[in-house]
Amino acid sequence: MTKIILDPNGVPLSVGEEKRFFTPGQRKALLVRDRGCIKCGAHAGRCQGHHLHHWADGGPTDLDNGCLLCTSCHDDVHHHGWDIIMGFDRHPWLIPPASVDPKRRPVPSYHRRTMRLDDTAA
Repeated sequence: MTKIILDPNGVPLSVGEEKRFFTPGQRKALLVRDRGCIKCGAHAGRCQGHHLHHWADGGPTDLDNGCLLCTSCHDDVHHHGWDIIMGFDRHPWLIPPASVDPKRRPVPSYHRRTMRLDDTAA
């Protein structure tokens, strides 16, 4: 038996630890939240779902444990000292390696770093 958590519209958001890959509904939700690679901003079509707490180590396949990363940035996270945490705002935050920031201060995901207010709005 597999536990599945659905949103109000019946879209699967959590399939627990038994399923490794994000469902199409979860991927759409990640796309809405992350808009693309959280590290470099690459188009979502070039991205993979990444488990913040690795699935092999018991991390669940759900939105609070997932984010979008392109192949290159996925490699940085797995092999070059980058970490990702889920922030208090339920958005992923990057923690650079000490070689980039000795204090390893968290930074918001790419599209949250590059947001601009629309000063032309009425």
